[in-house]
Amino acid sequence: MQAEDIEFATEWSGQALRLMADHGIPPCPENYSIWFRYVSGKLPELNKEIDSCIENGHAVDVEVTAALQERFFSEGKLTDMTLSTGVKLNTEVNQILKIIEETVGNSTALGTTVREASEGLTNQSTPNDVRRAVEAIVTASRKMEDRSAELEEHLQATKKELDELQQNLEKAHTEARTDGLTGVNNRKAFDEAMARAISAAATSDAPLCLAIGDIDHFKKFNDTFGHRTGDQVLRLVANCLKTGALEQHFVARYGGEEFAVIMPATDIATAEAVANKVRQTVQARELVKRSTGESLGRVTMSMGIALLRPGDNAASLIERADGCLYEAKHAGRNRVVTEDCMAEIPQAQAS
Repeated sequence: MQAEDIEFATEWSGQALRLMADHGIPPCPENYSIWFRYVSGKLPELNKEIDSCIENGHAVDVEVTAALQERFFSEGKLTDMTLSTGVKLNTEVNQILKIIEETVGNSTALGTTVREASEGLTNQSTPNDVRRAVEAIVTASRKMEDRSAELEEHLQATKKELDELQQNLEKAHTEARTDGLTGVNNRKAFDEAMARAISAAATSDAPLCLAIGDIDHFKKFNDTFGHRTGDQVLRLVANCLKTGALEQHFVARYGGEEFAVIMPATDIATAEAVANKVRQTVQARELVKRSTGESLGRVTMSMGIALLRPGDNAASLIERADGCLYEAKHAGRNRVVTEDCMAEIPQAQAS
């Protein structure tokens, strides 16, 4: 590392620690890595996420930091699991190969024993000679049988181990793409699914819609009742989306209090109906403070829906869905706005 690089790294390190202290973030390695990269400016998308939180008055707390860690640095977890699995797999394979080699050797030894015993028997052989030859063959056969049984037993144990390793890999892969708070897909999983959905739609005649939803007045609710209650709201909305979405739909937490639903093979009228059903379900749920039983009122959400057009990419589709969401907010919140009905919306000042 050059002297200039060291100077920059030292400066960034100090800035990162000061920012973490300002936001009440524990200075553990995982958190430090996020804020160090933030002050370095080497991950523009990470800076955009954090700046957006700050500009909107959202606390960049431990929960937000954990979400950023999951989104931008979760591959490390999967890589570690993959490397660990590779080491275990190599160990198992080497053990199997060793037993197979020994078994093959025993098989060769058995053949040699049988051949030597048969060659040693002649018309002049005594009963004792025959008995010794048979004993030698039986002994060699039993050794071969024991090694074969050992190989079979080890193969069974190895199959079980490999099944467990496969499950661990699948679990790590799932965790790397799941939002830890709500249990729905995270932004990383959304980005990947969006690319797949657009690619699939480009090769078929099936429509593709994207819905982006936002919890109304979430910051006010969070500030009034606290982050734990805010987390409860996020989980409630996520559950309503999972329950209300169709089987082929892909539900994700897009960021903060925003959620997104990728809707393959869904026309805009059906997408609007699904979104309104979810919106109504959210509105019908009364929040109750668990510790006291106190009613905290009801939550509403607004949603915007865009339909994939020829030449669209993920960014353009998201931008139009986000524009529809903005119109829903501007028209009074607690509503669904699609591209088809934007011109019909009465403009009301959002509260």
